Amino acid sequence: MKAKNKFAAMLTVVTVGLTTSLSSVQAFSESSNSDNKRKPELVFPVISDVHIDDGSTADMNKFRTAMDQLNKAAPKQDAFVVVGDLTDYGYATEYDKFFSIYNEKKQGDVQSMFTMGNHDYWNGLSVEKAQDRFLEKTGMESLYYHKKVNGYDFITLSPENGNTHGLYSVKQINWLGEKLAAAEKENPDQPIFVFLHQHIKDTVYGSDLWGTQENKELLYDTLKKHPQVITFSGHSHYPLEDPRTIHQKDFTSIGTSSVSYLELEPGKLQGFHPEGYRDISQGMIVEVYNNEVVIKKRDFHKDDWTGKPWVIKNSSKKNKFKYTDDRDQLPPVFAVKDKALIVKEKSTLKSLNVTFPQAKDNELVHSYHITAKNKKTGELDADFTAFSEFYYDPVPKNLEFPVAGLKPGTDYEIKVQALDSFNNSSKKVLLADGQTKALEMVSAQASPSLVTEGESTTLQVKMKNHGNGSVKGKIKVDAPEGWILEYKELEYELSGTEEKMLPIKATPSKESSGLSQFTITASEGDQIIGSKNINVFVNMILGESFDQLESALKPAVNENIPSSILGWSHTAPKGWSVTNSSNMPAGTEEWQGWSFTTKDFWTNAEDQDRNKFELGQGVIAVADPDEWDDNGSPASKGFFDSTLTSPSVKVDGAKDLYFGFASHYKQEGTQTAEVTAVFDNGEKQQVLVYDNKADSDNNNGHVLNKYEVKSIKVPEDASSMKLQWRMHNAKNNWFWSIDDIRLDDQMIVSPN
Repeated sequence: MKAKNKFAAMLTVVTVGLTTSLSSVQAFSESSNSDNKRKPELVFPVISDVHIDDGSTADMNKFRTAMDQLNKAAPKQDAFVVVGDLTDYGYATEYDKFFSIYNEKKQGDVQSMFTMGNHDYWNGLSVEKAQDRFLEKTGMESLYYHKKVNGYDFITLSPENGNTHGLYSVKQINWLGEKLAAAEKENPDQPIFVFLHQHIKDTVYGSDLWGTQENKELLYDTLKKHPQVITFSGHSHYPLEDPRTIHQKDFTSIGTSSVSYLELEPGKLQGFHPEGYRDISQGMIVEVYNNEVVIKKRDFHKDDWTGKPWVIKNSSKKNKFKYTDDRDQLPPVFAVKDKALIVKEKSTLKSLNVTFPQAKDNELVHSYHITAKNKKTGELDADFTAFSEFYYDPVPKNLEFPVAGLKPGTDYEIKVQALDSFNNSSKKVLLADGQTKALEMVSAQASPSLVTEGESTTLQVKMKNHGNGSVKGKIKVDAPEGWILEYKELEYELSGTEEKMLPIKATPSKESSGLSQFTITASEGDQIIGSKNINVFVNMILGESFDQLESALKPAVNENIPSSILGWSHTAPKGWSVTNSSNMPAGTEEWQGWSFTTKDFWTNAEDQDRNKFELGQGVIAVADPDEWDDNGSPASKGFFDSTLTSPSVKVDGAKDLYFGFASHYKQEGTQTAEVTAVFDNGEKQQVLVYDNKADSDNNNGHVLNKYEVKSIKVPEDASSMKLQWRMHNAKNNWFWSIDDIRLDDQMIVSPN
């Protein structure tokens, strides 16, 4: 998330006669952005990917903010262009919300132009009907069209289906060629503006992954005949700060970022949705002075400009192009005094934290290549790239990253090398030495985790020494009131590489009932090396905390999460089951239906309020359509639909049962979450529903960190019952996580 104080000054450093600027993108102040000597012939804002949706007002607020700032910065606009994804799903209500803001804020005589985006098709209608809705709601004359604005040619294209990479048909491309030829014939040296949602393949930053696919050669070859073409495209959401967002080769291409949220290329430590990505909102204003085109880049979330304007002179002359692939040959530079350091207090069994000052570059330091060499074997146990966080403003002066996936009790050399956007690497590298911890508290669980009066459980704590030398320590047990412990403290000794299970018997008193939580703390000498909670349910019909699955958790597969952070599993506890709809498309493996995971792993996949599930402890159950859709865009093909089912429990003789669970839920769109009691007599009873209706249990809102308590009426002829948690009707929406499930014939008291 970009910081709030402005970074208005340019800081420079002179190295071998070369002045290189800070890797940050300098803010461009209102005063320096004005041109008092010239009056533009043409002014028009370009924005994209507004993503108005029915489930949230956040994008409406961003859009309103963007319109206000564009009107202030450009009080006399000739045109206004939105290059696709006006809506999130193309629903009529989403269009209505978009235009309720646009029609209120737009300037009186401005020529409005809109292109269709892939999201504008995602409403369940046929392609033709989705297009009809777009034309009806926007008032555009056709899917692709040509306009003259102050004598300049504006040509607008639209994808002809909802595929992620879009379809621009041969017919549409041939039409484009005719319009370009006519425009060039009329004004050979005048820029021609072309607008479309998807990037032209292999042009701007993000076009390698998010560019057009079908008919891409024909589209490119049609444009390359006319070097004065300037294309504007969105879709990728990639930020304006990266210099590759403008590209010149056979013509000029410009990426327009997104009003709604930021996205980045995958494969970096922070992921393609870094922390605070939904807070970042961008767009641009284009000014034309006698065929000289000036593009001013705007941070709406900062209410300020970002970076220097791009200036295109002689757009029809390729030999004058300056924003080419080979424009930058200069590597980033570390200062002589710069050093990398290990943050010792954050060292763990399998990770070290390294901190270092940012390098500097004449354009932008894009990322850092970081490796960890095992001093014993000489092998690289960690090798990754992390963003420089150039998308924040101001860019941090110092960075700190975890170097994960290391071996316990091992000495490492950490190496840091800076990279710019054009893959130039710093000649100087920063080095730091560190050692990982050796002693691990592997797991802590109760067996059994559900006991009745007079029955004992065994608290099982597994310790492992990864080093070669012997270690001594102790575990301490903090028990709830009313429990009798075999030991409150237990000393242990582990020889080199030894693993040992330390058992402690625990017995509840007659008065104990409900959930009891034990805290186990492990120490080596005076140093605490780990702490875990163990949940035990007493005198209840059903109790489940999922913590028994801790040893089954696996490292990430599709998610970019270090292997040292465990983890996830689709294997349910004994007696439980997960059932995915046969129509549910395949997405991110970790989130393909209900998953069992830890908050650490889950929030490393993405945060966005996931960390606020304070009631969720240890292993939790998660249904996450948002993360599910991040691999292969399965939401474009179908819905997330998964059901978690409890074991069958006896209910004969009961009239009223009480049911509670910790719930953490975010609502968006048509996403629906339900809890249903299913009886052996065939009767089903809906216990809870979250959806986008005002009379649902969530009132069409989020339910964050709440312990839900509900009652269940047992039919007279029912003898057993199962509980089902179903998440369905979900696209790329939000999530639902649950924990601490209790069922009893006595009222359940909420822990919060």
